[in-house]
Amino acid sequence: MAREMADWLQTLLPGIPPAGWHGDPCWLAFMMTRESEHNPPFYWLGRALDEVEAAGALDTVRSRLHAAHRDEPCEGRGDLDEQAQDVLSEACAFAWAVTRLGPAAFEAASSDDPAHAPVRVAVAAHTAYVIPRRLRPVNSLQRVMQGIAEQAAAAARLLPEGARGIVYIDVWHQQQYAQNLGYRLELTEPLQHGLRHFAAEYGLGHVLTRPFQWGNPVEAWY
Repeated sequence: MAREMADWLQTLLPGIPPAGWHGDPCWLAFMMTRESEHNPPFYWLGRALDEVEAAGALDTVRSRLHAAHRDEPCEGRGDLDEQAQDVLSEACAFAWAVTRLGPAAFEAASSDDPAHAPVRVAVAAHTAYVIPRRLRPVNSLQRVMQGIAEQAAAAARLLPEGARGIVYIDVWHQQQYAQNLGYRLELTEPLQHGLRHFAAEYGLGHVLTRPFQWGNPVEAWY
């Protein structure tokens, strides 16, 4: 049985008290009061953490969450919440990899502290790597396209030389997410075309997902 996202977040970050609409504006605190029913991003995020635990990689996600946000409420400081969501997108990319490609492992993509360094998901059976990246909130389609180009370039840099790679791009989460990229066709089609172009430029496969919805990607080519 899938475990609720809110339950997972409380387990991983017990120092953050759950908060509703009128409590601490910390995104994580608010998410601890949400339910997955009728809410696909929350359902798939809970499922992703189930897959991470089953693969024995939960400690990696926990340590990266603590490094990104700290185990305390942030009072709505957007940078810490965005960093935490980056880590949760990494968990979703891991879940996609293990369910589509086979056994996988998180791997630091640089010599920095593993809790802070960019990660890649190594899939030994295919000698391939899934590179988790996430689009940050912006206010124009032009900036979205710039973000896709930057994330594809970053993914290429994080690959070992000569390795096969798949850039996994997750769209940012927001309260009115159903009106955003990944849902509205006129916003999503340019995103798909841009990702195809920039991934091909670097010789990468690609996966595009709505916020945290690794189980039903908008598009996948690899």
